[in-house]
Amino acid sequence: MPPSTPLLRPDQFFAERDIAAGRILIVVCLLVFSLPVGIWGVGQVLKVRIDGTVLVENPNRPSESFCEGAPASMDVGCDAPAQIEQNVDVVLSEAIGQLIGPAFVGTLIVIVLVGGLLHFGSWVLGAENGAAASFAVALWGLVPSLFSLLFGIGLLFVLVDPITVTTETDPTVLTEQIQADLNPLQRWSPLITGITTLWSGIIWRFGLLHKRGLSPGEATGVAGTVAVTVWFLSFV
Repeated sequence: MPPSTPLLRPDQFFAERDIAAGRILIVVCLLVFSLPVGIWGVGQVLKVRIDGTVLVENPNRPSESFCEGAPASMDVGCDAPAQIEQNVDVVLSEAIGQLIGPAFVGTLIVIVLVGGLLHFGSWVLGAENGAAASFAVALWGLVPSLFSLLFGIGLLFVLVDPITVTTETDPTVLTEQIQADLNPLQRWSPLITGITTLWSGIIWRFGLLHKRGLSPGEATGVAGTVAVTVWFLSFV
């Protein structure tokens, strides 16, 4: 018999156990850091699969507009080339680094959105306990997204063929090649996301049933509505 956990036996878990602040804190940390770590993982996959050098703007050369207006007698670095070669790994690392901050914010927004919807929906129906219980249920229900994230990174590694780029490589051709490799993942994404969201909805349903005191029908209605909303928003 599987252990009593929110992921495997949410009915028994929420019926028999109180909400432990320590466990919830761990779940919060896992969720908040999951997307940034996942983005970092995507970057590592791309760095393994894509090799070579590309042309980038020379950071040591002033802008073209400045150089056009600068006196010829001034040595301001305008003789330097406008573009220089750089390892594609450096470019990928910089691009991934710019996404880490928004990923943190995005994860927090999702937690607040899901917790708020579950709390509002159960509050309208006269649920007991308070917002803490709603958000605890919401957090446990978001844990399946971690498995979806790991599965997606694994598929990315399998689907993206090794690519070698040079300074002559057309960025459009490179983008089209990567998109072609990812077509199977894009086709399966709705199903993968749907399974994960269904899993989350089941957890939310039993959480609302036992921790917010809703009837089975009410818990199913609120959890199902939130799950469908989250599933649709995943494609925005």
